[in-house]
Amino acid sequence: MQPDMPADPKNMPNLDLLRSIAVVLVVVEHTLLAMHIFRLGYWTIAWLGVVGVFMFFVHTSLVLMWSFDRSPNTMSFYMRRFFRIYPLSIFVVAVTVIARIPTMQNPMGETFFQTRGAANVVSNLLLVQNLVKMGNILGVMWSLPLEVDMYFLLPFVYFFLRKNFSVWPILALWFFAAAYDRNTFPQESNSFAVCIPYFLPGIMAFVLFARVRPRLPAFLMPSLAAALLSAFMLRPSWRHGWAVTLVLGLALPLFRQIRANWLIRCSHFLAEYSYSIYLAHPFSIALGVNFLHGYSLVVRMAAIVCSLAVMVVLLHHAVEKPMMQLGARLARKIEQRDEFAQIGRASCRERV
Repeated sequence: MQPDMPADPKNMPNLDLLRSIAVVLVVVEHTLLAMHIFRLGYWTIAWLGVVGVFMFFVHTSLVLMWSFDRSPNTMSFYMRRFFRIYPLSIFVVAVTVIARIPTMQNPMGETFFQTRGAANVVSNLLLVQNLVKMGNILGVMWSLPLEVDMYFLLPFVYFFLRKNFSVWPILALWFFAAAYDRNTFPQESNSFAVCIPYFLPGIMAFVLFARVRPRLPAFLMPSLAAALLSAFMLRPSWRHGWAVTLVLGLALPLFRQIRANWLIRCSHFLAEYSYSIYLAHPFSIALGVNFLHGYSLVVRMAAIVCSLAVMVVLLHHAVEKPMMQLGARLARKIEQRDEFAQIGRASCRERV
């Protein structure tokens, strides 16, 4: 049994808060590494952003299930997702390659430019570098091909859930995927198969939001995120991320929504611009670390923060948002065309 109406993420500030925490973790990791700060106590900084990406995966699969529930049209879904993720990623790859901007970063915090020729560029433009085993031109883009792979999986999962609207089949699939991955792939592999257990908890949350009533206080939600982060950082690995996402996906529907206006506004702002922040912050780091390396730390940090703010606003309003709107218009045309086709087929059946 499905809910009568799909949930509206716009009325769920907890999800904005989760996405904000995720993008902040990514930016903090790369900034600290660029400043050659590799540890905070027992935390290995290089894993901070990875936890943020885990949170992105849960959030994205949950929100996309609601999106598909509002308009269960596969081609319309793919059209919206294409214009959501590709235009901005194509733009930043093109800028990186043309200007040879050092947007890659190794675990030692060194930033550099890297491309392996035309095939490498094309694979990054198409977001298939994980499938053809080619490197990333922009360091943070390792997660985008995994999201694209997930887009092809979600409609099939959704149509399965329409007939089996229960969390148990997805939970069973999660355990099967985790067991299979553990016995099949290397310990530190981040292939799409290994990442499936990161995405499935968002689908579990989609079911649970329709099944359970939130009873836990809102302040415990960020506390849970902090606890999961702390626990993971004790023994960080790709496989331990499975448990982080599972707990997060199962717990999210249990919390009441946050009500502090200042926190809602800040979270909404960061969430709205999060994709631009995610792709733009390596450029700001390149400015502060590579081009201003002779200046004081205060000047370099100010350059990173200010340039990021400017770039994010420009990218969002000049590229990301207009392309999302174009994708939405094209998706509506697909939906209308299919509706007309269904009406035509129904009319033909009635005449017969």
